[in-house]
Amino acid sequence: MTPPPSSRATAPRRRVQAAALAALAALTLVAAGCSTPASAEGSEETPLADYEGGQRTFGQAYEYGNGLFVQIKAPVEFEPTEQTVGLGGEGVPIKIRVSITNGSRTDYKPHTLSATAVSGGVEATPLTDATAQIEVTGPSVEIRPAGVVAFDLAFLVADPSDVTLTVIPAIGGYQPVVYSTP
Repeated sequence: MTPPPSSRATAPRRRVQAAALAALAALTLVAAGCSTPASAEGSEETPLADYEGGQRTFGQAYEYGNGLFVQIKAPVEFEPTEQTVGLGGEGVPIKIRVSITNGSRTDYKPHTLSATAVSGGVEATPLTDATAQIEVTGPSVEIRPAGVVAFDLAFLVADPSDVTLTVIPAIGGYQPVVYSTP
């Protein structure tokens, strides 16, 4: 004897409903398990390493604890172009060559570098000049481990013989390295 057509249609529907309920119950259990204190403690973000900075004289290299090398050449005066931005005040334009060797195990992004300069006790004005490839930070590229990048920074300074440059090589995880004239 064959069951009536209406009971044949409801059996598959009941199986689908039961499967959907089972999946919903399993999902609820998993979600509840993720909100327990034990799970939340294990999922905290790991803080970035904090690599100690230091002090150097222009021309000396500084190695961070992860193998990132920073070397800053002594400032040199330069002739700005018409496209140089930041020349509004008084002072002498200087250019500083930055070289970074990535001795770390991860890619390095030089555009995350920040630098400030003080000269004669006065904060220096950063200069930019796209035609001379002078920006306020490094280029927007990724430097693979063992790679090297070199670029120029420029400032308008009060006294080119008295310059202190503070460099932080990346947004997070690095303490400043301070370069100064001898």
